[in-house]
Amino acid sequence: MLNAQEKKRYYNRVRRTCKLHGLDIVYDGVPKFYRAVELQKDGSTMFADRAEDHHPLNIDWKRLHEEMADYGYKGGIK
Repeated sequence: MLNAQEKKRYYNRVRRTCKLHGLDIVYDGVPKFYRAVELQKDGSTMFADRAEDHHPLNIDWKRLHEEMADYGYKGGIK
């Protein structure tokens, strides 16, 4: 489990990398109760994190960042 500081660090890395490579971050649900987050390019989902039960999604930004790096989406880190 990531603490808030680490979560923000990886969120910013994902956000900057998405901006660099033209990916869109799409949330499903309302704030504070997201069911899914998807990273999309040209309308197709490249990476996603989805809730498995009825609880709000605890987005794993570190896993998303690592998956993006595995597929060659690097950069955007300040």
